[in-house]
Amino acid sequence: MDAKKYAAGARKGMKALEVYKKEFEPVIQIYAQLQEQYDIYTEALEAADYQYSEMTQTGTKKHPLITTLESLRKDILAYASQLCLTPQGLRKIQDTAFAKTDKKSGPMSMLEGLDAG
Repeated sequence: MDAKKYAAGARKGMKALEVYKKEFEPVIQIYAQLQEQYDIYTEALEAADYQYSEMTQTGTKKHPLITTLESLRKDILAYASQLCLTPQGLRKIQDTAFAKTDKKSGPMSMLEGLDAG
């Protein structure tokens, strides 16, 4: 997927959560570009047969693609949180987003009403 599609998806998700504002566009663009880069590096890692480490003169070390992907994951998660696209990010602005409700079904509320009388 390209950055434009990721940006559109982020906007759509934010609008569904009612947290979208036009002022967030620069952050949305960075988030979308990071996701696009993640896809590119993931494809490169697939082409390298998911090689986790590589040989060096002093031994083995983590493959640079793995290090890059790990960094991108952290960045993507941080931006997603800032855009309220993660549960933690949404909770920061909407305390009631995950609050339990004591909503009872119709028959249960009627039975409780009888019990109180």
